[in-house]
Amino acid sequence: MYRYSEAINLLINKFPILKAIYEDNIYDYQDLPYVFYESIFVKYIIERIQSHNEAELRDIFIFIEELLLKGDAEFRNLLDVAVIESLYFENNFSEYNVFLLKFYGDLTKKSLDMLASQDG
Repeated sequence: MYRYSEAINLLINKFPILKAIYEDNIYDYQDLPYVFYESIFVKYIIERIQSHNEAELRDIFIFIEELLLKGDAEFRNLLDVAVIESLYFENNFSEYNVFLLKFYGDLTKKSLDMLASQDG
């Protein structure tokens, strides 16, 4: 099981490019996984969407899906709120979503469906 307390370490170990950002701004993000995931990880995802980097997007959504499946309740909430909800409320989400559909796992789809039903 993945624990919420490991959230930042798991992310920067999986995507080492984010480690430098974390270390350069450690006082902004230390012990604040919601802030780091929402401001840095979501930006990283959007950059990959805009560059149509399918290999990295596949890795990103496999990572998200695994954490949704095996994370503790607080970790799953972090992903739902800081990542999935943030993506959902991006101005270009409807455009992004068409491209991203092939990368979503079942739990990611379920989270997005719940947001859509609440939003609609």
